[in-house]
Amino acid sequence: MTGKVKISFMIVVWSIVAIQMYVNYRQEASRALTAFSVVKDESLTETIKGYGYFETMKLGTVSRKKMLEKLAKDLGITDGYTFTSGAGDGYKKLILTKRGRHATTILQIVSLSDELDESGVPEQYIAVDITTKKKYNSAVELYHRVKKLYKDMGLNGRVSLEVEAEQKGNVIADKGEETFDELLSGLNAKKVDEITDNGIYTVYGYTRNERDHLMLNGRKVNVQIVMSYDEEKDKTYFKIGMPIVNTSY
Repeated sequence: MTGKVKISFMIVVWSIVAIQMYVNYRQEASRALTAFSVVKDESLTETIKGYGYFETMKLGTVSRKKMLEKLAKDLGITDGYTFTSGAGDGYKKLILTKRGRHATTILQIVSLSDELDESGVPEQYIAVDITTKKKYNSAVELYHRVKKLYKDMGLNGRVSLEVEAEQKGNVIADKGEETFDELLSGLNAKKVDEITDNGIYTVYGYTRNERDHLMLNGRKVNVQIVMSYDEEKDKTYFKIGMPIVNTSY
């Protein structure tokens, strides 16, 4: 199968999968909505990231643009986006960016020119980065939608969701354990471990609803909840990661 035929085939498959994907992801997402409702959304930022291997093949600029536009359409983006390109040591990339009122979406096709097969063809990767300040349920739905996107395309993708929030008062002192328990319960997760260090409280959990996981001391984890309290501002800060929190805290 030639590279051109592969691209055309994938675009057709994406059109078919998009319909089934919409039906499936809403059912999966509903399992997690209760958990994030525990955190009052006084200030919420959600980030969904995905990265996965697509194919070892040569891709021209026109083909890469068509692929990114199809991916954007499957995520509900049909206009108002821009294209930029970038390059560095051993890679080049084409980037589609959509800056909306409530969300910024960045889609990339990354060509790794130093990762070549015997014929000298680069490996192609697809990256998704969505940052939104919508309600928590929209972010969870997007997370599952991106997961289904990678899965149903047959791509070996890693997808994560991270929610940052803050609330007035010392939630840790008032009802810290209760909040942790409610969050884990809403995610159908069981506590695996907990750590307290320098005023930062962290709980790791595991839910069978999520296929992806990491290993912590020989045990599976795919939920991480972090809480810290700022006495000067009298605010409690939350970070909730699936499968894990990827940013500093």
